[in-house]
Amino acid sequence: MRTEIQDLFSDYDSFARKVADVQLSNLSFDVYEFRDKSAMQVDLLFIKKDQFNNIQEAFSAIFKKQLFDGEEWDTSDEPDSSDEQWLTALKNFWINAYYPGKYMCIELVKGDFISKFKRDLAHVNAPEAVVKELLNRLNHIETIQILKGHVYECIFGKSDSHYFLFEWGIYD
Repeated sequence: MRTEIQDLFSDYDSFARKVADVQLSNLSFDVYEFRDKSAMQVDLLFIKKDQFNNIQEAFSAIFKKQLFDGEEWDTSDEPDSSDEQWLTALKNFWINAYYPGKYMCIELVKGDFISKFKRDLAHVNAPEAVVKELLNRLNHIETIQILKGHVYECIFGKSDSHYFLFEWGIYD
């Protein structure tokens, strides 16, 4: 899994093409956002594995969803996958804007991810019933850290049934 994600980030042309080829309107995501009373936030994005042929397609779809949500773009107005301006913008700006090289780490998650997952969701007061439902999706997981900062981290993973992105951060 780690190698496949590293390969995406080592070839922005190929990554941009994979992102452009994703049609968000054909996919079904589950998105969760939890925030405490101060500035801590946990964002989760789940997507069923059976919607993809491989992990690179899945990560590209998750990135595109993250980009469209983060920029508050309308998914019904996706650029055409052959639009050269869109491909250039992805390659030269958007990928690095969301995954800046100085914070990239692409390494296996150290320690027990499930304990971290539970702890971070408890800190942002996520409802126990929701946490329990989310944990049911995390059977036999593999996780890799994509970004790591002092007050932010991004973890990509896969379970038996889902791909997921877990983001934890302190935002003002």
